[in-house]
Amino acid sequence: MERIKYSHPDDRIVWVCQYCGIHNELWIDLTIEGKQDFVEDCRICCRPNRIIVQKDEDEQPMVEARPSDE
Repeated sequence: MERIKYSHPDDRIVWVCQYCGIHNELWIDLTIEGKQDFVEDCRICCRPNRIIVQKDEDEQPMVEARPSDE
């Protein structure tokens, strides 16, 4: 799991494709409460990755990418 610190209510996150290893960027709204869980296609290999964004105990967002078939 990759931990990224954000200071804006909306920002771009970076996630690594679980199939080809390429870094991807994605805009997210950090004002949404709770866990955000969605599927995003890799910009290079086009395979779907499950992206999970949730805040830790310090209210800092944590980003995790998983294969979509998990």
